[in-house]
Amino acid sequence: MRMLTKRVGFIGPGKVGCSLGRYISETRGIGFAVSGYYGRSEGSAKEAAAFAGGSAFYTPEELAAESDLLLLTVPDKAIAEVWSSFAEKLPDRADPIYIGHCSGSLSAEIFLPRPRHCSFGSIHPLIAVFDKENSYKKFSGACFTVEGDEGFAAMTEGLLTALENPWREIDASQKNAYHAASVMASNLVCALAYEAMKTFKACGFDEGFADTAWRSLFIENAENINSLGPVSALTGPVERCDTETVRRHLSSLAGDTREIYLLLSRSLVETAQRKNPGRDYSELKTLLENMG
Repeated sequence: MRMLTKRVGFIGPGKVGCSLGRYISETRGIGFAVSGYYGRSEGSAKEAAAFAGGSAFYTPEELAAESDLLLLTVPDKAIAEVWSSFAEKLPDRADPIYIGHCSGSLSAEIFLPRPRHCSFGSIHPLIAVFDKENSYKKFSGACFTVEGDEGFAAMTEGLLTALENPWREIDASQKNAYHAASVMASNLVCALAYEAMKTFKACGFDEGFADTAWRSLFIENAENINSLGPVSALTGPVERCDTETVRRHLSSLAGDTREIYLLLSRSLVETAQRKNPGRDYSELKTLLENMG
């Protein structure tokens, strides 16, 4: 007996919706297909459908009627408003409609009201979605988290298993901490790179050299972290317990840049102690505590 294809619809034809939809469409023969898109403008929905698959829909209710899994891929602050605008207009049908969003920080609790024929949850890709056109190429092998009621979890876990992506369920109470961890591994790294570039420029280097300098250090270190892990890859004055060098660094820095260096160096001491359990870091710890 041939398995019926489940249809995935997207409300919000932005970066995440287009990327996830194209990824599903590119991975053929998995029992899932893109039903289409609804957006604030008909043009954006048509562009998304042309790129990722499915059709453009004029109303979210029409898209819901043609979808088994409906994902609201809109900005976090818009999810509740968008959902409430059409929740009561959903078609009542024998099979449930699985409703979700792709926010890393919000849970399914944001979905109010809750029609009886719907199942609710969230699905979040652990990947930096940087544009509409190319990000889908990075989805293969990316980790996902799933949260929600039993029905939604079963539907989305079936999708991720078919796509062969690693996934884990997460409790709603842990989503903020989980999303903060995601930001630290992704977005905040951009701030560190930017601070390094600014500090190189403050040393008198031109912008081109400063940009090349931080890139070469960043890429090599990222590759080491990826292959060895953050503990084994750690180098530098904190790892060596070079207290005087750290003191001189802090004396040369000011403002937020100094604060960033200080706070992260305190965290690095814990990492360094794991790498070198026999080394005494007490003097360095005292310095970092007193320099605050």
